[in-house]
Amino acid sequence: MTVNITIASRQIGDDLTPTVNGRDLHAELGVKKDFTDWIKAQIKRAMLVEDRDYVKVPQKGELSATGQVRHDYHLTIEASKHIAMMSGTARGAEVREYFLECERRAKAAVPAVKDPRTAALIDALVRQDALEQEQARQATELARLQENVAVIEARTQPENKHFTVLGYSNLIGRPVDARTAANLGRKCAALSREKGLIIGDVRDARFGTVHSYHESVLQEVLATATNS
Repeated sequence: MTVNITIASRQIGDDLTPTVNGRDLHAELGVKKDFTDWIKAQIKRAMLVEDRDYVKVPQKGELSATGQVRHDYHLTIEASKHIAMMSGTARGAEVREYFLECERRAKAAVPAVKDPRTAALIDALVRQDALEQEQARQATELARLQENVAVIEARTQPENKHFTVLGYSNLIGRPVDARTAANLGRKCAALSREKGLIIGDVRDARFGTVHSYHESVLQEVLATATNS
């Protein structure tokens, strides 16, 4: 049975380090338990240290069924081998052997260089290449986020005509900045309480929990702001 796990460079501490996405490891080990519960248990069991053995990365724009921000966990190869070994299964042994083989191939691919200056130059070039790859990955991620920013800002509860200030202002073609949105939000909150209308809560990957207001409140407050 083959192992299909991608190894990619990630910034851990001050270094770009070969890492494995914990979700890929979870899938390859055939674990049936929920990923988040499982990875937290493995980190505790193996006594892994954040920013040394793994990094925790929020999935921008991705929320769980309970409205919480979902996270990816990127583990070093050593941490991944340790977790595979701790599984105590035949599949875990196969996955661990896969990582060992990847390490053997990586070492074999790098020729021995005796001159320390040449070795230092090669190391610098390898690090630069890894850095450029990581920057390209981040640029791609930023582009994806920018494409989805309108969706993130316009998170709504359409079934009861509730919108966030940023979402509604974009929806009607009069976008505002975050500071203005906060000021308008305070007015919307006061008017909502005055009218006895519910103030909703919406999870936003950038700002955490933000309020949503009934469309009639937003119309009144934004109309007043436009005319003032």
